[in-house]
Amino acid sequence: MKIFKLTIYLIIVFVFLFAWLFPQFLRCFFVEYDSFQEIKPNIFVEEKTTKKQQDSLLKYVESAEKRLKTFWGSKNGQAKIIFCKNLNTYQKYAKTTEGAGFSIGTPLGSWIILNQDGLNVDVIAHEMCHDELMTKLGWWKTKQEIPTWFDEGLALMLDYRFVSSQDSIQRYIDYRTELSYLSPVPIPLNELNTQKDFFGQGELFTKIAYFTSAVEVSRRISLKGKKEIFRIINKTAKDGKFEF
Repeated sequence: MKIFKLTIYLIIVFVFLFAWLFPQFLRCFFVEYDSFQEIKPNIFVEEKTTKKQQDSLLKYVESAEKRLKTFWGSKNGQAKIIFCKNLNTYQKYAKTTEGAGFSIGTPLGSWIILNQDGLNVDVIAHEMCHDELMTKLGWWKTKQEIPTWFDEGLALMLDYRFVSSQDSIQRYIDYRTELSYLSPVPIPLNELNTQKDFFGQGELFTKIAYFTSAVEVSRRISLKGKKEIFRIINKTAKDGKFEF
């Protein structure tokens, strides 16, 4: 009886501790019980979201899914999409006020959180790419093996906000040119392995990090095609070790 009570006590403590450390996860997990409306399966919008915004969101999600399928060949990710009309709500769910979109991936589910700037096919396709990669590899391998620079560089292949060329060689040239405007020397990839490395050193550093990552991924695609990226991902899935 004492062991049973102790177990219950430990479970309660764990739940409260988890809720305190990861409130965004719990909010996302129970989004349907908050002030959100599910306008389509797995697509939620904050109350008072206008009909025009809802229609735009559905249109952009559909376009992003097509872009994802064109790049990957299929779409397997099942991330729920949460649109936040207000910035304060976005901060509650995404833990930040920065950026137009944010992804949360866990073993229990994935979510893409958008603010009003995220009503954009590029933002949604970018975040969907993160989810697709995690779906291919699983949460554990993605977190343990995939460096942030590869994850972000890959997502930029579906995000045309900075470089719009669809030709793989021209895309690489354009990213390299954009990077040269920001910095004469790219950031070493081993300094961009974690999210803290990538996002924790200021806005300019992060922008250079994005272009550095995009240059590396687009360079590999320009040389060997998308099949090389898929080979790397499949090898990581099989061997449990990322090698670029």
